[in-house]
Amino acid sequence: MKKNLENSIKLSIIIPFYNAKKTLERAIDSVFSQEYKNIEILLIDDGSTDGSDEICAKIVKDRKNIFYYAIEKGGVSAARNIGLEKASGDVIGFLDSDDYYLSGCFHKVLADFCQNNPDIVAFGLKKGTSEENSLRLIPQKNIALNNREGVEQLFRDKAVDFYLWNKFFKRELFSQITFPEGKLYEDMVPTYEAFKMALKIDILDFEGIFYYQNNESIVYQTFNKNQYDNVTQRKILLKKVTKDFPELLSLAKSRLIDGYLSTGFKISKGNLNQGIPKEYYVKSVKEIKTFSKEIKNEKEVSFLKKIALKLYTISPKAYFILYKNYLGK
Repeated sequence: MKKNLENSIKLSIIIPFYNAKKTLERAIDSVFSQEYKNIEILLIDDGSTDGSDEICAKIVKDRKNIFYYAIEKGGVSAARNIGLEKASGDVIGFLDSDDYYLSGCFHKVLADFCQNNPDIVAFGLKKGTSEENSLRLIPQKNIALNNREGVEQLFRDKAVDFYLWNKFFKRELFSQITFPEGKLYEDMVPTYEAFKMALKIDILDFEGIFYYQNNESIVYQTFNKNQYDNVTQRKILLKKVTKDFPELLSLAKSRLIDGYLSTGFKISKGNLNQGIPKEYYVKSVKEIKTFSKEIKNEKEVSFLKKIALKLYTISPKAYFILYKNYLGK
């Protein structure tokens, strides 16, 4: 049933953060500056030590629709799970503390929820170190999809992808979904699960969020064993797609290869003669050699990716140069 937009849908925005004193206010302001006003913000403090709590105390004191929860440091997934427990909105959005919504985002998204009653709305983004130095990723057109079509769009459209923060979800989708705690690349599988459960997914052709690409963040750091979650989460995704949408298996395999390639680049930065880099280089090469047999004739996997995987197993130093200058751009 169609509704009037006049703040009829309550929107919950969950903002997990850790030591975000420099950017947190900007993120919060981007919510309050939206035209749509029936909102609540849930600030989940994952053990900050930089004075972020003082910013929150001041903002919470001045406003009635923002709530602050401090937890022992458990990672972004634990913080998001707390946010889901506390949220009371009809629709849920997730915002990282160094990102921010662009003007008009809520009005466009909530209008679509009112008029077309989707379970999920996804939209485009800007990403970079500043809006002036950013990459625009916008879906080609407005489109309504079923769950299988939506999952395919996650794989194919870089403006949609498995990002969590350029999508708004009906809250009931997360009644059976939680974020895997203690993991990196934690949003990939929950996003897939939400799309699988959705009856209708609307893709809108506008940019609604700025994603700050922090090259000092954990996903850009030199390799440590937690970085291998980039592979393991994609392996979980592959297993789920094999069961749920076998016709999309080639796309899931290609996405797993991307995980091996980007993780392999980080591994190849390190000293492969000892320690964790050596351990995970040996592990990844063994997995890649087994997996390469499955993708030999896959059309969704480019020839360049197949060559890159082979090169990684033979000469990680040469692979490092290839990825840095070509594949990683």
